[in-house]
Amino acid sequence: MILKSEKSIKEYLKKLPDDTIIKYYLDVEYSPFPILVIEEYTRRFKKKTKDEIIKDLKYQGKLARKKTQELGKMAKSHKLVDDVTKQKSDEIIRHAKKKGYEISQAISKKSTNLTTKLKKSAKSGTVKKEISKRLTTSTQKHLDELEKLGKLKKQGLITAKEFQETKKKILSKI
Repeated sequence: MILKSEKSIKEYLKKLPDDTIIKYYLDVEYSPFPILVIEEYTRRFKKKTKDEIIKDLKYQGKLARKKTQELGKMAKSHKLVDDVTKQKSDEIIRHAKKKGYEISQAISKKSTNLTTKLKKSAKSGTVKKEISKRLTTSTQKHLDELEKLGKLKKQGLITAKEFQETKKKILSKI
């Protein structure tokens, strides 16, 4: 496509993928047609007025100046980028540790509350009743197994030795 007029440039920008438009928008000062790039960006993403766009650009300019000042200070104090990176990494790690500690405290508090609730419900007998039901059910099941085992011995399907071994296993479960 030959870019001859403003109309052809607008058509070209409309055909570009979103990530390219975003890239052009972020580097708008290096773009050959900054106003058209800004217009296309706002058409696609933000629907901002020109005043809002100018405000954003001024803000981005301030951020760029601040970053430049930081880099200048680093150069004057002979700090390396690695030192600053390490310092920022340490800051992130401290923050993560603090957050992790707060989360662990919250979990500990919740577990304490749950333990208290369980103790209260156990005192009221709710848990004890469930446990006794389970024990009664499993005991009855084992007694039924013993009864079947006795029938198998009487019928001669298993030996006395097999009967005694299996009986011991079942009784150890009760």
